[in-house]
Amino acid sequence: STLRPPFSVGFSTTGFSSHSPGLCQMPTPADAPVMRACFERFSRFGETPGVAHVQGMTNRNFVKLAKDCELLDKNWLTTAFLDLTFAKVARGANRISYEHFLVALELCAQEKGCEASELHAKIVASTAWPVVTATIAEASRFHDDKATYTANLRGEHAPPKGDSSMSLPTPIKPTSAVAKSVERMFGTYERFGETAATAGMSCRNFVKLAKDCELLDKRLTVTVLDLAFAKVTRGANRISYEHF
Repeated sequence: STLRPPFSVGFSTTGFSSHSPGLCQMPTPADAPVMRACFERFSRFGETPGVAHVQGMTNRNFVKLAKDCELLDKNWLTTAFLDLTFAKVARGANRISYEHFLVALELCAQEKGCEASELHAKIVASTAWPVVTATIAEASRFHDDKATYTANLRGEHAPPKGDSSMSLPTPIKPTSAVAKSVERMFGTYERFGETAATAGMSCRNFVKLAKDCELLDKRLTVTVLDLAFAKVTRGANRISYEHF
């Protein structure tokens, strides 16, 4: 179609156009409500929820509208041209009004070599909300197959403090001949170094008992005792006689 001659657009000092609506092709009365509704939807797209709505459309959303409504082509109407058009219409402002938007479409139509009504028709035909795209993760056996999960991922790690239902080996109880002596020895080391009466033996006193009773060797080290104490208590600070 024949290109219309370029029109002049005047701008005020505040960065907003003072053009007359007659300088650009207006949508038909039937399309006007749909066009304005589409403009409003894309103007709000990506705005922070709960923040007062800022009037006007950003350059990012102007380009998104053109992409979602399939206005772009490879030769004339490119994203680079849209950026230049937005800057030309906005003249330093961050957003454009609905009237500016119509002027921008007029400039796009001139670049594309078509009537602005054709662009209006494409926008009206695309009455859906802005397209939201996201990356879909590929299937992963180590994530999707829960049979491969470790104990931590399955939630089978340390039970709550004080949980006596944890899986521990069955202890060999001392014989009746030494049972009272062992229990008395536990009570002695349980209270050793304590400033107040407390129930249970601390890890420090557990290690001291093993040292004083010469239980340690090259295999049964202090580190092994610390690990054994932590395994029995599962986060608690003291062990009872049964745990001991």
